[in-house]
Amino acid sequence: MRGFTLLEVLVSLTILSLIFVAVLGAIRVGAKSWESGEARAEESQRNRTLVEALARDLTMIYPARVKEQDKDVIAFHGKSDSLEFATLPQSYGAEPFSHMIRIVVYAVESGRGLVATGSYPLATQASASFEESVKPLDERVLQARFRYLVPEGRPEENLPPAWRDFWDPSQDEALQTSSQRLVSAQGQRALKGSDRMPLAVELTLTIQQTKSSGLRELILPPLIFPVQVGRTL
Repeated sequence: MRGFTLLEVLVSLTILSLIFVAVLGAIRVGAKSWESGEARAEESQRNRTLVEALARDLTMIYPARVKEQDKDVIAFHGKSDSLEFATLPQSYGAEPFSHMIRIVVYAVESGRGLVATGSYPLATQASASFEESVKPLDERVLQARFRYLVPEGRPEENLPPAWRDFWDPSQDEALQTSSQRLVSAQGQRALKGSDRMPLAVELTLTIQQTKSSGLRELILPPLIFPVQVGRTL
């Protein structure tokens, strides 16, 4: 019975080695694809969770009125890098003051990402020991850019709305007409602030994304949240 020659054994081992390398390469490619898919799914889930958290607050905006610079204005202050507004309670749970109107401030803090600072103005009057609560929303956020779709001119002018980088109701002069000046009991003239709210809020986030090649900055598509306060369906 004739056995294998040394050349045949070497050829067989070479073929087996090539097959093993090909199979190992396929396994590595599959593992990387799986890890990449898992990372993308996790990123998408985190983005979805962030959007849902923002939407819960922004869809419950309440036109609470406050005194500011001798004007009675709506508590809504929008800047290009932060947003402050009043929102209705999301739930009536066991947490302190959970049934009260909140004042929420969105801003990006160094090392903490996008955070929401909440306070309860009615509670602070009743409890001097009450402190603001700071809730981290997403530590990946490096920058947040806000814009506001606001009415232009007086209502009777029917001008199309425009996007602005800020909204300050105490400086809204469109409604500061003589018919809207209030006179106090002492006869002193006091201005009434704006009754208007932005029609929508646009938010563009820049996040830090972790990739196999390292960290990179990613600008997410703009998110637009309609402001439903005062609208009729």
